[in-house]
Amino acid sequence: MTEQELPRPRVAVLATTWFPGSHADVIATRLVEGYRWQGAHRPARVEVASVYLEQLGSRTEVWPLPDVGVEITDRNGVPRFPTVAEALGVGRPGVDVDGVVIIGEHGDYERNEYGQTTYPRRRLFDAAVSTMLGAGRTVPVFNDKGLAWSYPDALSMVDTAERLGIPLLAGSTIPLSWRIPTATQWPLGEPMDAAVVVGWGPLERYGFHNLEALQVHAERRSGGERGVATVRALTGPDARDAIEARIVDAALLDAALGTFELTAEQRARARASVRDVFLVQYRDGLRAAVVLCNDVLRNFGTACRGPGHEMACQIWLPGAPHEHFTFLVRQIESLVLGGVAPYPVRRTLLTTGMLDAAMHSLHDGARIDTPDLDRGYTPVATVTDTGVELPRPEGVPTP
Repeated sequence: MTEQELPRPRVAVLATTWFPGSHADVIATRLVEGYRWQGAHRPARVEVASVYLEQLGSRTEVWPLPDVGVEITDRNGVPRFPTVAEALGVGRPGVDVDGVVIIGEHGDYERNEYGQTTYPRRRLFDAAVSTMLGAGRTVPVFNDKGLAWSYPDALSMVDTAERLGIPLLAGSTIPLSWRIPTATQWPLGEPMDAAVVVGWGPLERYGFHNLEALQVHAERRSGGERGVATVRALTGPDARDAIEARIVDAALLDAALGTFELTAEQRARARASVRDVFLVQYRDGLRAAVVLCNDVLRNFGTACRGPGHEMACQIWLPGAPHEHFTFLVRQIESLVLGGVAPYPVRRTLLTTGMLDAAMHSLHDGARIDTPDLDRGYTPVATVTDTGVELPRPEGVPTP
């Protein structure tokens, strides 16, 4: 039986906002209208049965952006509901869907004193779980990108899912996207002593992506993941001083930059544009750094070293129409179809916690001890339906 002939489970989409190019657009639009896969356009393997849309468009992005969610759902006959409970019940009491997709990225939400945007991911998750408990039926949940803006909220979400037996998946496209060179990853079970990521983007929003570019390799080291002991974040001159003083491993930084096709002038501009640095000390002794640049780079380079192996690769994402999100949609479908997360949600729990600690470190101007980032996990050896082992598409520019 082909994918197209299989019965399609129903999902409820809970989104903060849905404007062109938003995460709801690049995820939920594919779930509603299908996507290109293996050379052909095909319907999603799940059916969007309902939508809860909290805001229409956005006023606080780079410029005001109009809503497209209403038009897309109306065009495809997908009902919208004013509450999470009604969305899960598709307008009736109970749970009448087989999965929940939470897309809590973008929208007009306040920033707190630490510079964190207070997206309501935990609120949406808790509302969905409360509806499930009232109905006596639990279904898998996907949460886009970080679990929450605060680590305690993220930990509560994971603990709740584990206690109630709710399959939970989270994270972004970074671990799933194309690699240059193709198929490069840290050998599973190989010792690792140090790692450096060089990337780009706004501090909190892309700091998470840069940390995922680190963790997708770091988790594969010998002994499995045991957690993080301390996080220190530096910005501006302090971040650049950490580069010059070689607090960031110089050889690995050069290797990470070497994964990009840069001229000598571009490499110098990238180094001069360093804006933020995260210094991460893992509980097992691994030392890592994440370097965010403000110029030249538009993807993520990772370099790792151990006593018996070295590795460097770029995690490559294309521009619009952002085809790397198809890999994430495939994982969402697998979660709902099989009732099992294709990779551990504790990876996202750890990256969420590292980012929360980094934001507090910048605010406080000090290293943050992280005794609560002790939730270890065992990574999966391989994940199917990703770009990791596929050649980079020809003729598609980097954004």
